[in-house]
Amino acid sequence: MVKIFRTLSLAHSPTPFYRLERLSEKWGGDIWIKRDDLTGSGMTGNKVRKLEHLIADAENFGADTLITCGGVLSNHCRATSLAAARLGFKCVLLLRGDRPDDLDGNLLLDRLAGAEVRFVSKQEYTARLPELLQELADEVTARGGTPYLISEGGSDPVGAQGYVDALNELKGQCDVLGVQPKRIVIATGSGGTHAGLYAGVKLLNWDVEIVSAAICYTEAETARRVSVIVDGMNSRRGYSIPSEASNISVLDGYIGPGYAKAHEPVFETIVEVASSEGVLVDPVYTGKACWCIKSEIEAGRFDGLTVFWHTGGVFGLFPFKGSLQKTLGWK
Repeated sequence: MVKIFRTLSLAHSPTPFYRLERLSEKWGGDIWIKRDDLTGSGMTGNKVRKLEHLIADAENFGADTLITCGGVLSNHCRATSLAAARLGFKCVLLLRGDRPDDLDGNLLLDRLAGAEVRFVSKQEYTARLPELLQELADEVTARGGTPYLISEGGSDPVGAQGYVDALNELKGQCDVLGVQPKRIVIATGSGGTHAGLYAGVKLLNWDVEIVSAAICYTEAETARRVSVIVDGMNSRRGYSIPSEASNISVLDGYIGPGYAKAHEPVFETIVEVASSEGVLVDPVYTGKACWCIKSEIEAGRFDGLTVFWHTGGVFGLFPFKGSLQKTLGWK
């Protein structure tokens, strides 16, 4: 029996792909950018491509409520909230961290979109996440709803397929432009984007390395998470992609002070990218990926054509405005 996998159209694609001329000159490399920060306005970034597959699956399941999780400033939770509002779903978010006094950044957008928000300590989130999500699902069921659980970051074998599609899109753009990347660099937390891109290059037999700048977990844990998702894609889609963690390239030297935290090298990189190219990157994800690219080029470890895959996160700039003002010499 042939499996049929539906998808929705949420992302504005294909997203632009071009060379960063001034940064290439400044940093001494050959740097190109894939602008997946332009998949939408509010529903922007890499999470939207995953949601095209995940929400289609939710519709197949007959769900009316999307439940997902992440950090207080999660891009994924913001994109899910807005996609739910657009498509007529209710949305419940489980957020890791304390309830802030002020609504800012992605959290503000979550609430504007009508999402129901629950906060849980980092310790309990780490220790009991599956149980906490199931408790929320049980609540939805008890009040007459039909829940659909979406993993952190949309990073599962369903959502990751969105980045197999995206990799095919990039391959077509490279063919038209006559360029051959040596590597694609992404900021990686939960691992779904890396898994999809990795699966995509293997399916196409395209000689391009997918490199994660880890922003949350260690090299070993990030690689493990990616490999688990790839293994699940093999089972779901019938792929035969090598899924061992040893095949997954991760650099964990760019986490800085920790997840959702940044320090001066990241803020300086953010300013440099914006002032040189008019591209906005954020302190949580993409700013760290750019810092990684800059540092690896300067250290002589990145040669050839490097693609920075911009996964979004512009709304994550605003909660860090105090630090950015300091970097800019505003006060």
